[in-house]
Amino acid sequence: MNICVAGKYSIAINAIKYLIETIKISKDSLFICINRDDKGEDKWQPSLLKYANNNGLNNINISSLQDIENLIFISLEYDRIINTNHFRSDQLFNIHFSLLPNYKGMYTSTHPILNGENTTGVTLHLIDNGIDTGPIINQLEFDIGINYSAKDLYKKYLEYGLRLFKESILSLIDKSYKHKGQTNIGSYYYSKNSIDFNNIKIDYNNTSFSIHNQIRAYIFEDYQLPTINGSKIIKSILTDRLTKNSSINEEREKFIISGIDGFIIEAYKKK
Repeated sequence: MNICVAGKYSIAINAIKYLIETIKISKDSLFICINRDDKGEDKWQPSLLKYANNNGLNNINISSLQDIENLIFISLEYDRIINTNHFRSDQLFNIHFSLLPNYKGMYTSTHPILNGENTTGVTLHLIDNGIDTGPIINQLEFDIGINYSAKDLYKKYLEYGLRLFKESILSLIDKSYKHKGQTNIGSYYYSKNSIDFNNIKIDYNNTSFSIHNQIRAYIFEDYQLPTINGSKIIKSILTDRLTKNSSINEEREKFIISGIDGFIIEAYKKK
């Protein structure tokens, strides 16, 4: 048996550690497949390439994996679409950051917040030749806090994604897992073009809840921050305090905003 972990960040590194230290998988049977943008340097998340190099792990490209028999391939934030027809193995798995069939595709830390969802989750599924359309094996659900930013939500995905991996890996190894096809009801897909992060616009002619969601959905400091009157916003808090008018008032450290229903939002500036 051979196992490949493909992807990035702490979720992939911690999954590899679990395979070696807990499941006792030999390094000779373990392969690592690195994302294209991993340059071997730790940033806000650790580099899988750096970890693999420092620990003597087999770094292999995707084309070389295709001819390996008895392969278990696990995508943990891998950045390429897999063509299953090119693989000898049919044990190809992905952990997707949403509760499939909803939120297939991109920006699963942004769209659920924009849409005002209060729960989301992670899904382990078989990879087919669609985009996040394969049969579901296991899922974990968790709450989205009312003041979560996109980065807060992504960190939760990393936490629960690793938990799902640990809960499920033995069933993948011994092939005892069960799966079920996805339903067509509640199935949504968001492409890379669904959001233009270089042109973020907030619609203030809306409820406070919607305005708050628009602000916090784009708060991911390592990639982008929303702006209000030229100031970058690092945190948004929706309160139950009321004011009479829809307004935007600037203070030294924050903006006080209210929508058409008058509930007050505190939007804090980046220092």
